[in-house]
Amino acid sequence: MRAHTRRTASDVARTGGAGALSLFGLMERTLADPSADLDRLDRVAAIYERALAREAEQKFAAALIQMQRRLPVLDELGEVTDESGEVRSTYATWEDVVEVIRPILFRHGFALSFKPGVSPRGEPVVVGVLRHQAGHKEEAELVLPADLSGGKNPVQAVGSSLSYGQRYVTKLLLNLASRRRDEDDDGRSAGESTDERDAIVEINGLDTEAAFPTWKRANRRRLGELAPASFQRVIGCYNSRLAKIRAQQAAAA
Repeated sequence: MRAHTRRTASDVARTGGAGALSLFGLMERTLADPSADLDRLDRVAAIYERALAREAEQKFAAALIQMQRRLPVLDELGEVTDESGEVRSTYATWEDVVEVIRPILFRHGFALSFKPGVSPRGEPVVVGVLRHQAGHKEEAELVLPADLSGGKNPVQAVGSSLSYGQRYVTKLLLNLASRRRDEDDDGRSAGESTDERDAIVEINGLDTEAAFPTWKRANRRRLGELAPASFQRVIGCYNSRLAKIRAQQAAAA
């Protein structure tokens, strides 16, 4: 039997909901049944594992919704300049990102880690892993060319690319937004940005196909008030998430 099937009922009560506790009771009864064969035990264990995984994913989504409401728009204090010293673009530095998000992640039970690697073509790869204390995790991967700008040697080039990758993978996982430090914000655009982020977080928390039309009906007015670009991003997320749920259901059938 798998190690986690040895958990006691009190362990399950602390970490899982009523559904997991009910399945744990079924496992106990199956184990106590002298006529139960190994195939039956394995099937019950598999059902129990899936129930725990679904519960962990639901807790992850609920915590992510609460956390993203606390994530601020980051100021872009880093600068990219051309040969003449003129600023071409700005960005939120990795140090600033970490300083802002670390206490928020901790407060909501999340941990963020990275797995650097190399693609088959020799390019630097960054895999970001967002874990929640309930046990569920989400990953995002970014393949990057080595940053050879500024006369960097090969080691510096890879290090620069990995740092860049960490910033952008983190933005993908947390849906972070940033703005130029000299950008005027009259409150209206910030409100639209918040509505867009909240809608995307809620969509990512939907876990059944039936939940999608229900969510869309309930949020029809809010969707209509989004700016065109925000609306397109939200609908794109909606369609992508729905396709993923359908693929998961088809694979499980």
